Amino acid sequence: MKALIQTIFTRPVLLLPALVQPALILIASLSPTPAMAMPDEAAPTSVRVQLNSAGKELQLRYPSTVRLDQVQQDALANLSTLTPSSDKPAQSLYWSGALLWKADHRAKQAIALHQQTLDKQTRALADHWRYSRPAASETLIQLAQSLASPLPGERIFLPLDRDRVRIVPENNPALNGPFALRLTTRPNTVKVTGAVKLPTGNTADISLPWQERQDAADYLKQIPALSVANRDYVWVIQPDGKAEQHNIAYWNRQHQDIAPGAILYLAFTDLPESAKSLNAQIIHLLSQRPF
Repeated sequence: MKALIQTIFTRPVLLLPALVQPALILIASLSPTPAMAMPDEAAPTSVRVQLNSAGKELQLRYPSTVRLDQVQQDALANLSTLTPSSDKPAQSLYWSGALLWKADHRAKQAIALHQQTLDKQTRALADHWRYSRPAASETLIQLAQSLASPLPGERIFLPLDRDRVRIVPENNPALNGPFALRLTTRPNTVKVTGAVKLPTGNTADISLPWQERQDAADYLKQIPALSVANRDYVWVIQPDGKAEQHNIAYWNRQHQDIAPGAILYLAFTDLPESAKSLNAQIIHLLSQRPF
C-alpha cells in the first residue's frame, strides 16, 4: 500500500475544510506487518494531521483501511514539515493531549447539531438571567460564542500514547474514511471555565500556570466564582478527554492530580427546568475540543 502525504496550509482559526494551497508532496511506501492485517475496504482513508494550532497541516491519504499505529508512524516521519527546522517536536510530543476525530459527514453533522442545541440553550439561559444575574448572563454569552467554534468531527476516545497503541490491540483500531489528528506539545497551563467571572473580552476561559501537585481547590482560589457556581465540586476534563469530578469544599476535599492541559469546569447551579442538562452538555463538548 502507498500513502500520499501532503503538507498544506490552512487558515489557522478553522479546523473545518478550507481552501488550501499545496506546498509539498511526498510518497511513502507502507509495508504492513502480519499484526496489521487489515480488512478489505473499498473506501479510501484520509487523515489530516496538525501540530498544536499551527496554520499548516499534513494530509495522509491511504487507498483503503489503515491501522492507527501506521498513521502515527507516518505522521511522526513527516512532522518536520509542520515545524521550523530548528524545532524537534517529536521529542516533546504530549500524547496525553493528542486528539483523534472521526471526520466523516455523519460525525460532522452530529457534533454540529450538538453545538447548535447547546448554543440555543445557553443563550436562552443568558437571556433568562439578563437582569436577575447579569454577571452569569455575560459569562454564558461568552461560553456560547466559544463553544460554537467549528470542530473537525466527533472525538474518538482512545489512549494515543505510542507504546499503548503498539502493544494493546484494542488501542490500535483499523481506520477507514476521513479523520483528523491533532498532535500537541506539552502545555504549561490549565484552563478554568464555567460559572466564573471572566475577564472582559472575547474569551470563555482563564489560563493559569500548571503546578505539580496543585489540586482543583487551589486553582479555583485564584478565580472569582459566580453566585450560581457549584461550591462542592468541579469537573476536570483531563487532556485525554476523561471528565472527573473533583471535590473542593472544606468538608469533602481530597487531593486529585490534574495534568497540564486540563480544563476545570465549574458547574452552574439553580438552573431552570429547561436547562437541567446544560452542565452535562457543556462538559461533553469541552471533552471534544483541543486545549
